Amino acid sequence: MSEVLISTKGNVLEIILDRPDKGNALTPVMAEAITAALKSLSPETRVVLMKANGPDFCTGRSAAMPAPGTRATALDLRNAISDPVLDFYEVLREIPVPFITAVQGKAAGVGCAIAALADVAIAADGATFQVPEMNHDIAPTLVLNALADRISRAALARLVFTRDVIPAAEAKVLGLIGITAPADGLEAEVARVVGQLEKNSVPTVRGIKAFISMSPETSFASRKELAALINCVATAEKFR
Repeated sequence: MSEVLISTKGNVLEIILDRPDKGNALTPVMAEAITAALKSLSPETRVVLMKANGPDFCTGRSAAMPAPGTRATALDLRNAISDPVLDFYEVLREIPVPFITAVQGKAAGVGCAIAALADVAIAADGATFQVPEMNHDIAPTLVLNALADRISRAALARLVFTRDVIPAAEAKVLGLIGITAPADGLEAEVARVVGQLEKNSVPTVRGIKAFISMSPETSFASRKELAALINCVATAEKFR
């Protein structure tokens, strides 16, 4: 039985985390399947949608630590623990079209990071967000790397040091997510947002995604040039 369901519906790549009995905790096999799908997107894809079966979106990562008594170097641990997750986050960052997440229940650790990496994270009003790693004396630098440019320093420090469970309304204020909806209206709100994007052309959605991804790291002059270039290229498609 697959732990992640991946399918194409029209111009949407839909990814469903399907490990509900384990809180949809991410496994290496799941990450590899998602990565493979994202690296082979159809040129006609307008949207990537990630959601989950069961009560929770994603409660973290399946245990990756070596068994007690195992001898391992820092490089061994990096190869086994750090790099796979950091590479997975990088793949999510580099999705060339809008990345939408539908979040219900718990989004903790990796789940919190995935939600924050989305272009539009839509959460049920009962969803919660947490970075609990320090409860286990784990330095959560992997999640920090994903969140560092998504929310303010104060919000980031609060999440990590307090390990507080953050309700959806507060997560929206902090900038972790973009939209909240009643639990019974989550599916409809996701369909609304995805449906809007499906109406756009590939040059438009890819151009805007490129600008949103690149603009924070560029100067005003560079942003001006980038804005003009993307605008004229996307618009030119209408006159071919």
